[in-house]
Amino acid sequence: MEAYKLYFVTTGKFKEGAVEDATRWWREKGAPDILAEPWTKSLRAFATQFRLGGEYDLEVWQEIENYAVLDQMDEWYAEDAERAKAKDALWRESFAYFDWGPSRLMGDWPESSFA
Repeated sequence: MEAYKLYFVTTGKFKEGAVEDATRWWREKGAPDILAEPWTKSLRAFATQFRLGGEYDLEVWQEIENYAVLDQMDEWYAEDAERAKAKDALWRESFAYFDWGPSRLMGDWPESSFA
């Protein structure tokens, strides 16, 4: 079977005047938390350029193993209530710095190509 990459992509906006604090929070807390998730293969965060991201300032591209990860996420949170509570608190903290937007799945599997 041919290997392909699959990404869970999240969009966001910086809160007014919070870019420096948001960047620090992301580097110290957000990115390490996502990288610690067992289904994460890689992680990249990009600032949009020339306002071509529409209303969103950034995109977070989390490479995941496969579609089964979406079910594994739910199971992982359900199996440990304390871990789920801690993750919830951490990401609620991010609301001081970001307005999170929609998410989507992106990938390079052959059936997704229009070329």
